[in-house]
Amino acid sequence: MQLSSEALFNKMPTIEIEKQYNELKKHKLPEFKELDSEFEISDLEETNFLLKAIIRRMAEKLDFYSTMLEEVLQPDTSNLYAMHETKFFDEDEKKQMYELYTKLMNFNRQSIEVSLEHNEKDEADFINNLLNEWKALKQELLMFVRKMRASWKTEEADIKEDLGYLG
Repeated sequence: MQLSSEALFNKMPTIEIEKQYNELKKHKLPEFKELDSEFEISDLEETNFLLKAIIRRMAEKLDFYSTMLEEVLQPDTSNLYAMHETKFFDEDEKKQMYELYTKLMNFNRQSIEVSLEHNEKDEADFINNLLNEWKALKQELLMFVRKMRASWKTEEADIKEDLGYLG
């Protein structure tokens, strides 16, 4: 099967990044496809510091999800959706959410630390460790996200109460 020039162009970043990634296999990194599936690394630009670029991509995801949890745990009164969603979690759920938040923040800060140290082995270890933990973290996140989404489908989504915080 021959690819059109457009299809070939669209595949080039993936092919080049995967090739560059496979050259780092001495670090016993996870399979490219698995890491790409979770952290979308195939669209990274070619770089002399691929491990750092992967860690930055992982950190972006950690930032996104930790901020999402933070908004529910400590809602800003000017943030309508956070004020709404936080009401749907009891204290035990918020405690579980905070525990997940601390795990995400630990990985987040560790990503900064390994990026500052310039040690390929530590960078590779971080990538492996986060990917190994990610599946469990993702399941916990899904549990909370599903409840956040469900909060918008209930009769309890009382606009007067939500807007009362603003006025």
